[in-house]
Amino acid sequence: MATEEKQVIVIGVDDSEYATYALEWTLDHFFSSTPNPPFKLVVVYAKPFPDVFVGVGGPGMIVGSAGSYQFLNEDLKKKAALVIATARGICESKSVNDVKYEVDEGDARYVLCQAVEKHNASMLVVGSHGYGALKRAFLGSVSDYCAHQASCTVMIVKKLKTKEGTTPMAAATTKKPVMLIGIDDSEYAIGALEWTLNHFFSSTINPPLFKLILLHAKPIPEIYLDISGPGMFMGSAPGLYQVLDQNLKKKAGRIMEKAKEICASRSVRNVEFVVEEGDARNVLCEGVNKYGASMLVVGSHGYGAIKRALLGSVSDYCAHHAQCTITIVKPKPNT
Repeated sequence: MATEEKQVIVIGVDDSEYATYALEWTLDHFFSSTPNPPFKLVVVYAKPFPDVFVGVGGPGMIVGSAGSYQFLNEDLKKKAALVIATARGICESKSVNDVKYEVDEGDARYVLCQAVEKHNASMLVVGSHGYGALKRAFLGSVSDYCAHQASCTVMIVKKLKTKEGTTPMAAATTKKPVMLIGIDDSEYAIGALEWTLNHFFSSTINPPLFKLILLHAKPIPEIYLDISGPGMFMGSAPGLYQVLDQNLKKKAGRIMEKAKEICASRSVRNVEFVVEEGDARNVLCEGVNKYGASMLVVGSHGYGAIKRALLGSVSDYCAHHAQCTITIVKPKPNT
């Protein structure tokens, strides 16, 4: 009988502590903790073009001599070899040996998205520097770019800052790590749940690597009851608030019943189902802290920049504010 082909995870590495941590986190959660990992790992380093370092005339403008260009290119090649050697050493130290290592030249954002296409990857893993909005605007963010442009699910691994002598909540226990999935009645959230169960809770992963919690954010009735703005409840019709609140509770119940059916259909048990009231962005980020989650999973609507700005994006907000690794599951491309 032919064996099922393993799903591919592409992970971007460089010489930063954030990329190193992302590699170690991925190995610890998906490879070292199971005797037969369901994934094949491809480690990719983007070697910069020498042009962006040579000369003061601006990126891509070579002001120096031809010799300086060659000298810098050789240094960049040595750095690439060192980065790959370090990644190889980390993998081998965790007994993960079925790994492909690649060095491609170019901007890391484009190199990683191209690697996803090249290897038909199911997931791209990148580390997060934790830049604020201003730094992201001025310096650019590889994780932000890939979250929006990569054609597969994107996992952004965060190295949380803690006070000296303290341990991040998600790492403070030896129990099974918690995976928190945001769920609603959209096709994107349902798709994210199904993708997660298929990839992380399939029958080939036994026992499961994570404790699973599904969290639904039930909207507060106020945002539906007043045309003068969210959060301002005029309450002109007696009992309207209570009626709407009951309808929202019933909707939350239907969403959870659907989620239970999906989990049961894949024989995924020992799942906790939780409903919290509030804005989904805040509820999910607070849920990460409340349940000590190691990973938050959200579905992406695939909005463009304008729609994200006008409508807001739960996945964008959580990618920047959730205090744990976040996985953004992309919708299936139209065929």
